[in-house]
Amino acid sequence: MIIVKMNETTVECSIAASELHEIGLTPEAVINGAENTTSFFAQLNKEVGQQLDYDPETEVMMMSKNMMMDGSVRIFAVKMSNEDIQKATDRIRGAAETILKTLTQERVDEIKKKTGRDKGVALNEVITNVTDTINRIYGRDMEPEMGPMEGRASYQPLSEYARYMIEFESLEEAERFSKVVQRLPIVDSTLYKHKGRYYMLAGLMSSDESIIYEMRRAGVEYSQMLTVNSPEAMFIEEHADKIIEEDAVVHLSDLAK
Repeated sequence: MIIVKMNETTVECSIAASELHEIGLTPEAVINGAENTTSFFAQLNKEVGQQLDYDPETEVMMMSKNMMMDGSVRIFAVKMSNEDIQKATDRIRGAAETILKTLTQERVDEIKKKTGRDKGVALNEVITNVTDTINRIYGRDMEPEMGPMEGRASYQPLSEYARYMIEFESLEEAERFSKVVQRLPIVDSTLYKHKGRYYMLAGLMSSDESIIYEMRRAGVEYSQMLTVNSPEAMFIEEHADKIIEEDAVVHLSDLAK
């Protein structure tokens, strides 16, 4: 297991699937908090607490558990003081107000009036907005310390629409990826650039497992990282430079050699 102290309040822990199997655990058991992981997390809490100088009497330790594409598990532990708790609850209030404004009856009636594919797109737009708003709750103003991003969270799509974020080291990688996935049912795609790396946000409209597999296989082969409905997409939208605003997959596949 690799433990890296990111700052005074946050620690990142990476555990390979092979390491977990050696101690009789599986990645799924760790993610789901199975009963046989109790001693594992007790030891992890002890090590993380020492790294962060954690005071259980006045502070709270929050952990997010995420499975990566290679089967490894990445855990982020964040120490929260009373000030942090106040900021978090303020974000929750703001998010709740935003969700109520997003899910007005008028908006629902608009969706119900649509037909065919437009109905699904409109519904998924609302779902994505609500998901992004909920994800915002878990943000902790860590953006200044963030370097090249890895998949910290993975969410199951609430319907056929899933929003992917794909990271590339170069524009050529993005072009090759686009060439491979151009025939998949990608309904929206935008390309961004942040700190020398390229990030594509792409919406895939399909529940077909073979299509989803092709999207993820292309991500593994041609990109540095691929995540689904992750909070980092919101960070990219807010802080990265927009390179191609619409139909990025189409434009990039045309450029591919």
